[in-house]
Amino acid sequence: MALVMMQGHVFDALVYPATRADPLYLLQAVLHGSTAPGFLFASGFVAGLPRAPLSFTASLRRAKRLLFVLGVGYAIHLPYFSLWKTLAATPAEKAALYACDALQVIAVTQLAVLVLQWISGRHWVPVAAALAAIVLAAGPGVWASDVARRLPTPLGAYLDMSVAPSQFPIFPFASFVLAGTVAGAALGRQDPATRQRRGLVWGFGLIASGVLLSSLLRGVVDFWGVSPAYALIRIGALLLILLGVEALSRRTQAVRPLALLGHETLLVYVLHLLMLYGGVVGASPLARHFGTLGFAQAAGVLLLMLPVVFAAAWGWHRFKARAPHAASLALLFLGVAFVYEFLTRPW
Repeated sequence: MALVMMQGHVFDALVYPATRADPLYLLQAVLHGSTAPGFLFASGFVAGLPRAPLSFTASLRRAKRLLFVLGVGYAIHLPYFSLWKTLAATPAEKAALYACDALQVIAVTQLAVLVLQWISGRHWVPVAAALAAIVLAAGPGVWASDVARRLPTPLGAYLDMSVAPSQFPIFPFASFVLAGTVAGAALGRQDPATRQRRGLVWGFGLIASGVLLSSLLRGVVDFWGVSPAYALIRIGALLLILLGVEALSRRTQAVRPLALLGHETLLVYVLHLLMLYGGVVGASPLARHFGTLGFAQAAGVLLLMLPVVFAAAWGWHRFKARAPHAASLALLFLGVAFVYEFLTRPW
């Protein structure tokens, strides 16, 4: 998913606009459409693996990590590296800042899962499954109600795409995180044979349910938007992909480099966005090439980016493994330095 995500972003940004009608571009766009739901589902799967409810210390540690992820999500969207200049930003720039992206929906939904685990105790799994179903069922109504426009933009941006350019609002994308937590708890701790059997049943069952529901909702709800049918098909397909990757990993060692990207997904996500689009910490060297390259040239840029991303992921992973306390202090220092600069820069 990390590799397909990078490939999709590189091609979206760099290839000629005229090639967007090319069948090859449309094929990669379809593949790229699975990456975000895959990240959301995988983040939930990992969160669902530990037996819950967690201890107070473990819950606090996870909450702090999730708040850090949330902060990173907003930092990526900052229009300026100054609080005062950001306060004077245009309405469009502020809307982009408040948009609910992948990191925001992951952090907010997983924080909600933490609360759910403490309230429901050992019964949290069926409650989380019910909540995922509610998010899916309520999505079309929430989008049609315009309730987001009656809320402050920072809150309304989490509900739909009407008040901010939110790529992944809670409705319906929180359902992918919730479904992942349910899968992690129900399948992740099972033996491989049981996981394979149950995963196949649930995977194909969800796909069949989504196909049936799509026919019932045809002409009522946009399939590619907030349709529950779309989400069910995606979740079922992600379960099957999960089983396929697990089976492949037992047969070959070739997927080990991908495991490194999986361990350091946040670093990979942030680093490739900064390399491609830039941000408040610096401009992207690729910005002048947006919309000017062919498929082969864009693929060459991707191949040049991959060693940089792998090296950064490997170095940070080794550093954390050998000196976890120092790694935590490094993150704390970088976070404090970033916030200090943001608050004190006059313009």
